Amino acid sequence: MWTYIIAAARRDTRQSINTRKRNTSSNTLDDQPYSYRDGKPFTLSYSGPPHPGPSGSHHRSKTRVKRHYSRSESSTSPKTLSPIQLRAQYKRQLEETVEPFDEAANEDNTNSNWMQRQFSRVTRNLRYRISGEGSSKTPDWFLDKFAAQTFTDPEEPLYQAKRSKLLCGLKLAFDPTLPGHYHWLAVVSLAILYNMVFVIGRAVFWELDKLTSLWFVLDYLCDAIYVFDTIVHIHEGYLEQGLMVKDPKMLRKHYLKSVSWRYDLISLLPTDLAYYWWIPGTCDANCLPCPVIVRLNRLFRLPRMWEWFDRTETATSYPNAFRICKVVMAILVLIHWNACLYFAISYAIGFGTDNWVYNITGARNETLAHQYIYSFYWSTLTLTTIGETPQPEIDAEYLFVVGDFLAGVLIFATIVGNIGSMISNMNVARVEFQNKMDGVKQYMAFRKVSGELEARVIRWFAYTWAQSGALDEENVLSSLPDKLKAEIAIRVHLDTLRKVRIFQDCEPGLLEALVLKLKLQVFSPGDYICRKGDVGKEMYIVKRGRLQVVADDGKTVLATLSAGSVFGEVSVLEIAGNRTGNRRTANVRALGYSDLFCLAKRDLWEALADYPDARATLTERGCQLLRKDGLLDEAVFENAQTTQQSMEETVHKLETTVDMLNNRLQGLLTDVGEEQAKIKQRISKIELRFMETEDENTDSDDLTSLAASDLRSDVGGYSELPMISAYNTSMHLLTHPMPVRERGHSLSVERSSGLLNRAPEPRSKSLRLKRIHKDTSK
Repeated sequence: MWTYIIAAARRDTRQSINTRKRNTSSNTLDDQPYSYRDGKPFTLSYSGPPHPGPSGSHHRSKTRVKRHYSRSESSTSPKTLSPIQLRAQYKRQLEETVEPFDEAANEDNTNSNWMQRQFSRVTRNLRYRISGEGSSKTPDWFLDKFAAQTFTDPEEPLYQAKRSKLLCGLKLAFDPTLPGHYHWLAVVSLAILYNMVFVIGRAVFWELDKLTSLWFVLDYLCDAIYVFDTIVHIHEGYLEQGLMVKDPKMLRKHYLKSVSWRYDLISLLPTDLAYYWWIPGTCDANCLPCPVIVRLNRLFRLPRMWEWFDRTETATSYPNAFRICKVVMAILVLIHWNACLYFAISYAIGFGTDNWVYNITGARNETLAHQYIYSFYWSTLTLTTIGETPQPEIDAEYLFVVGDFLAGVLIFATIVGNIGSMISNMNVARVEFQNKMDGVKQYMAFRKVSGELEARVIRWFAYTWAQSGALDEENVLSSLPDKLKAEIAIRVHLDTLRKVRIFQDCEPGLLEALVLKLKLQVFSPGDYICRKGDVGKEMYIVKRGRLQVVADDGKTVLATLSAGSVFGEVSVLEIAGNRTGNRRTANVRALGYSDLFCLAKRDLWEALADYPDARATLTERGCQLLRKDGLLDEAVFENAQTTQQSMEETVHKLETTVDMLNNRLQGLLTDVGEEQAKIKQRISKIELRFMETEDENTDSDDLTSLAASDLRSDVGGYSELPMISAYNTSMHLLTHPMPVRERGHSLSVERSSGLLNRAPEPRSKSLRLKRIHKDTSK
């Protein structure tokens, strides 16, 4: 950067630098395209030999790095550096780059444009360093393998931070979840606390306001912090559909829709303009309050302090201690404000007029320290309702004291109650642990357990409390999703898991599934974890402590296991051909207090069901251990492997057949649905036609009634029939009633076009009678 400043003083231009021909020596490397951190592709060029400087001399030989942006910024580079390599390369570029300059200068390129480009570069470098990307931690391959990938913003414009031309490319979007934003809120909180304490104090205690130059610097430093905080607040990102919005327009709209902008605007009002006619530092015992009282509007920035309190309480590992500190600070601020109010009321009534107000006469009482300490003492006694203060004498004093007592009863009762609950919550884990231990002691005393065993139990409780504080990890992490619980478990038990060989090559999904199923067990010195011949139902991973593999006599030590060792996996794998029949093959005993992770057989097989490669790896390792001890029947094992492969092939074929049948069934169901839709359409058309025909037949009702009257007239001609014939006819009609047809369903009336034509008479009278009755019934 200093090289560019020197070049600017000598009127050297950037164009002459860029047009310099590179020395094509043997050390020169080919241009290689890379991806720059702002998304633009560039090329790194290396040249070793020195070049003449501005004065004709040669600079010292250094590797020179140039960055050439490609013409097509949208093109993808064939070779990209990893983030760590890119950061290292960029850092090397900042530290080692020395670009020589020529004497020749191009007058067409003005110095202002050149300085603007150099200033843009400086701001880009500052932005790179402020973002914290320059300092990278040493990568951990084990954590990188199983940890979640870093989230990158999507390509939607709504979620991208745009750059401002006025601010030299700085992003006008601030992520409130980053540590930098939290630290900024801490700075703003200090400025707010300054105004809370000193604005009111200086307004009342005139001796405190005499330091004009100091308060001038501090006041306007806090005002500058307020202005920058307003810019940050306007461009704070917010979550929408789970993504951080970084579009400046959307951020400004979101800010204006909130209530915060009103408080920010009030806190930025230039009330200091009153200093033009109300000069600071001119107040005394006869002229209160001081002009600084006009800065009370700065207290409207308090919501930012509450935001910092909430984030600190959420992020800190000691929330109860922080809550107590916050409550103590609130108590002190309230007492301070009440002390200032007492001194102001004493001024309004008159200093020394009675015993209740402050007496300002005397060399000691005139000092600032005594004035504030006495006021603070009086405020503390009043708000804590102790009441050992001088008796008020006039009505205003009585009213003020009564108001203080009521405020003290309400406010301090709430505060003391909160402090009590906080302190009790801090000891709740210890109390619960002590209750459990007392219950076990009472049980052992009731059952008359031996003293040696009782001492072992008590030592176990002491060790458990010393190591973990009786923390129930399952209950604490029960509200988290499985993904986060797995990542926490991997980082908490990282030192142990990285030593386990079966976890180093396994898939991330399998490790997450296994870690969530691990159960921590603590064994005392001399406890047997497993004995030879026991049925194996769990496998163990040593987290802390040392174990001994002993012979049957219990004295001969065959091996020693330390942190990261795994044993018991042979018994839970159920390897075919195992001559021990899935039983323990050794005795394992704890040498001291040992913490072991236990993985049950059922949980292991549930996790391995979806990872056949890992299952094969564990099976092969178990076979190696069995072969080493001569406990594997090769014939049985090979036969089982062949059977398993054939079963797997059969299962695969069955699964393929089931999938094919499911596809066919889905096709048939689709065809049935289409046919049903067609039938429904046809039924709808038939119903529509039927309704149209019904409307047409309504007009023929009159014609039907006319035809019925003609038929009745024909029946009158058969009244002279013999009685026996009439009787038979009536009995026939009674035993065989004719169905009554509704209008619109009569075939003879509504469906016949020749209804008006007289139908031919039947041959017999009985048939004619049936026809007459049929028509009349209608």
